[in-house]
Amino acid sequence: MRVSEEFRLISTAGFKRTGNIEADALNFSKYCGREADTLAKVELRLALGDPFVVHQLTESVCKKVLSVKIDNVPDTYPQFLRTPFLIESKLGKYLFDDIHAIGGYIASNNIFMLIAYCEGNALLLKNENPFDGAKIETINYSTTQELAQSQEPKAVKVLPFVTILALMLEAERTPITVDSGSKKSKKRNSKKNKNVSDWIERRIYIDARYESKQEGSLEPMNLDGKIKRNVFVQGFLRHQAYGSGHKKRKWIYIEGFESSRWANEYSKKVGKKIMVDIKDVAN
Repeated sequence: MRVSEEFRLISTAGFKRTGNIEADALNFSKYCGREADTLAKVELRLALGDPFVVHQLTESVCKKVLSVKIDNVPDTYPQFLRTPFLIESKLGKYLFDDIHAIGGYIASNNIFMLIAYCEGNALLLKNENPFDGAKIETINYSTTQELAQSQEPKAVKVLPFVTILALMLEAERTPITVDSGSKKSKKRNSKKNKNVSDWIERRIYIDARYESKQEGSLEPMNLDGKIKRNVFVQGFLRHQAYGSGHKKRKWIYIEGFESSRWANEYSKKVGKKIMVDIKDVAN
């Protein structure tokens, strides 16, 4: 069962909330007889509210987000992440690796909670306001459970993925579009809201006008012991200054483009790896 469909079965009708998400989750678990090990899921479900919104990402959007890199996280929460959210891949697909859904919300004490749903389990990640302008590889994300070694590589991708998606949604020249008002979208949602709790599905897709170009290939050419290499510069986000005195800033998406460079024959670019601090903080 998809996460959005499972959340829909958690009806919150008749439950009175206090505004404290952690206390409400405990009370709700007692109220509806849910087990304690589902508290994180219950917290996210309560945070999403009614009707809750699920954003479904197309495969091309997932690939685009994964191709964009940022060195620093923004110094404030991106707009999309300021309110509780749930994103899902299309049925039978993944956002990346075997992760098919990610939900998140800001808990008490400005703790940013993320739940990444994988095949057979979920990764619970949290950090006290990770958006402070720091280098993204310096952010240590604690987990609420010990992770198997095979899970660590995908755990470190969760924060960059949701951050880049959120920034691209608000950036100028973005190729990403949210379908929230088309006839197809309205028809799809009308079918979903006949039973149990209401939900709204919004599809996030690549605008056809910005379909990514195929990488070209040129033969290398020698010059003074160098090789001229054709390279494809991946799309990226620029935090550009603007306005009077360049005191304001806005995110701009720069589409990928073909370029060339002179390089030593055996030179290679070494990428950085984001490290995650794995801790058992369940207690």
